[in-house]
Amino acid sequence: MIYLFLGVIHLNDDYNINVQILDFGNSIPAVATINDDGSFSIFLNARLSYERRLEAYWHEMRHIQNQDFCGEMSVEEMEAANQH
Repeated sequence: MIYLFLGVIHLNDDYNINVQILDFGNSIPAVATINDDGSFSIFLNARLSYERRLEAYWHEMRHIQNQDFCGEMSVEEMEAANQH
């Protein structure tokens, strides 16, 4: 079982990722951002179940791993192209 926790996660020293759980209301499950220092932040919706937050976490991780922040596509185009 994989446990999701708050804080900084190091993946093979390639990524520096800060994960936070915030109350987004009933809007989006999660969002990932690239920070000024090149690290990433993933914000997960506190209103989701643990299982749903974990799914949202891995969805955002795929965006980071696919380097979706470096492309020209809009968020809507990325989500349509990456139906995961």
